[in-house]
Amino acid sequence: MKMNDKTNITATVKFFANLRAIAPPKKIVTLPTGSTVNAILDMFTITKETKLIILINGSPHKKRETLIKDGDIIAIFPPLAGG
Repeated sequence: MKMNDKTNITATVKFFANLRAIAPPKKIVTLPTGSTVNAILDMFTITKETKLIILINGSPHKKRETLIKDGDIIAIFPPLAGG
């Protein structure tokens, strides 16, 4: 079996609502293997204090330290308010 020395992964990032003012609606990013959601937020200068709803492949993830895998789709929303 041939060893794969792939050191980068790609993921699709989608931003929603008012986050589109600071980031594109959809972007394919290349990251080093072992990167977390924090790495994506850093790419778009979204601070750690910013409250977010994060979905990875449709499942909610509260931890920004969650590892990103090759091919993941990350959806990032601001907190939703109801009335």
